Amino acid sequence: VIFKMNSTLNSLLFSTYLGGSGYDAAYGVKLDNSGIIYITGGTTSADFPMPVATVLKPAFGGVTDGFVAVLNPALSGPSQLLRTTYLGTPAYDQSFLIEIDASGDLYLYGQTAGAYPVTAGVYSNPNSGQFIHKIRGTLSNTVFSTVIGSGANTVNISPTAFLVDSCQTIY
Repeated sequence: VIFKMNSTLNSLLFSTYLGGSGYDAAYGVKLDNSGIIYITGGTTSADFPMPVATVLKPAFGGVTDGFVAVLNPALSGPSQLLRTTYLGTPAYDQSFLIEIDASGDLYLYGQTAGAYPVTAGVYSNPNSGQFIHKIRGTLSNTVFSTVIGSGANTVNISPTAFLVDSCQTIY
């Protein structure tokens, strides 16, 4: 269940369900400046709702996949769910934390038991069990992704916070 209440918590402003026929868990949520809701988590649902096929990973492909979902609470019915994408490898993957930068790009932090894709030219510690993944807000493509951790082929970092600052290149 995803819901939004007013600031005094005495009125429900928006509510909907999100998930498929498997196990689904939402761990991170962010709002952009226009009120669009971005949710990230993990799922075992091969039928997780996928309203648009032109996303990064439109099909379930693992034991557990991470996901990102984008909802517009101003719309009603099924049109509230604008787009979703799976994230991950054929092994266990879950996305726990999400941030949005000033350009509307999304940064995701998660855990993986697979060979998570690493973009050329970025820092990485091979065989690590955590990922950082930057994707476009449209969920259509990767800007960069990497893995971090001990390199011991195991999940071994569980952060409780994740922050992205708007960085600009100055010439």
